[in-house]
Amino acid sequence: MTNYPNLDKIIRINFFSGPQKRNSKKEFQNLCAHLGYLVFNGYNKVKNKKVHRVKCSKCNKRFGNEVTAWNLLLYQEKIKKILYELYVLKYPLTGIAKRWGIPQDMLSRFKKNYVSKVFQQNLQLIEQKLKALPRGVMFADETFMGPRGNSNVEIVVINNIFEILSTGSAEEGDLKKSIFEVFNKIPETCVKKLRILITDGEPSYKSVPMEFSGKITHLAQLHKHEKRGEVIISKYEKLGPHHLHYKIKTHWKVFYRDRHELKFKWEIKFVKGRIQAKRGRPRKTNRSQNINAKWRQKLEKYQSDSFKKEGTAKIFVNFETNKLSMRAGSSKWMIDVLTPLFKVFKGKHLTTNLIESKHSQVKRNGAGRKQQDKEYGHQLFALHAFLVEHEYLPFTNLSGRPLYKYLMMDVKKKEGGYRILEGDRKSVQTVLCAFE
Repeated sequence: MTNYPNLDKIIRINFFSGPQKRNSKKEFQNLCAHLGYLVFNGYNKVKNKKVHRVKCSKCNKRFGNEVTAWNLLLYQEKIKKILYELYVLKYPLTGIAKRWGIPQDMLSRFKKNYVSKVFQQNLQLIEQKLKALPRGVMFADETFMGPRGNSNVEIVVINNIFEILSTGSAEEGDLKKSIFEVFNKIPETCVKKLRILITDGEPSYKSVPMEFSGKITHLAQLHKHEKRGEVIISKYEKLGPHHLHYKIKTHWKVFYRDRHELKFKWEIKFVKGRIQAKRGRPRKTNRSQNINAKWRQKLEKYQSDSFKKEGTAKIFVNFETNKLSMRAGSSKWMIDVLTPLFKVFKGKHLTTNLIESKHSQVKRNGAGRKQQDKEYGHQLFALHAFLVEHEYLPFTNLSGRPLYKYLMMDVKKKEGGYRILEGDRKSVQTVLCAFE
């Protein structure tokens, strides 16, 4: 028999709220469980018989002829158990439908409707909540909700304390645009603190440090078999419409062992940007103004034959004072790039293992598979991520009585009372026979 520990704390729903509460976007809402507020509200004539109408005197919710006060809490408990199996236990949809006697298409429709309502009412809580950014470190990577190759790609960004900052689906053939959309979901105050971005070897991630050139150090761990263990540390300097790409190639254990002298390869590349072209010959006034621009002087220096564009260098690492010093072949920009990384990864590996662990935590052995609707697939992943991080689902108001005729088919109709579920004790309390 399946156990449902902390059912009411994890699954926070209300199916019987008044119309004024539906589609509410408030984070905290007053739950109306109707217990003690249910009253009779006249009669309906059904096949020459009189049937009591039931109404909640607190939220003014009216219930139909087929819903008796006796069955309301029992129905709500069954719905919570189904949601618990879908999201917490992650049982396959086929097994849940068979166990509860519900057609699989109806259960799938209910699941999709529930996810849609959760995001409609709690979008800011799930995707735009402000979180801390310790040491200015972010991890970014792609993952799959289902088996590899059988699910839509999801981009995930987390901080250094294992909290999810943003998620988003990846558009096929345009990963760069998708990455920017995911980063734009992160509050601006958090993005401004970004100093170290850690990703895998996917080239599209370099667009983020280029956007904030001069501030962000980009650490890319290579996962290809022939380059396993290698990392590339990058920083960008803006030259007008162009960029200078400062690159250090080293090993992921560079700060793990107490090696005081580190040797690595370095390279400086010129990244050409787009120049806005204007029709006609440029005016003399424009040429005279731009001829002595600082970025043009730096570009001329880079293009000269005397400028060294690649080589090897050594630095001295003091593990007691946490300072790096220049040695043969090194330059000041190398110290500026490696110092913030050393403070974060002293005695550790330069890897993306933290975000890969987050992927495993969210997916677990789940039954998530590829969804035809990419937006729904993203919402499903983000909801699982929220549940893993906070250990409960956001409070949600759902209208109507979904799956009622399947779940309450075998329940005997009892007049004059309803059930109170208190742990293992099941008792009956008389319905208040009163009118407003």
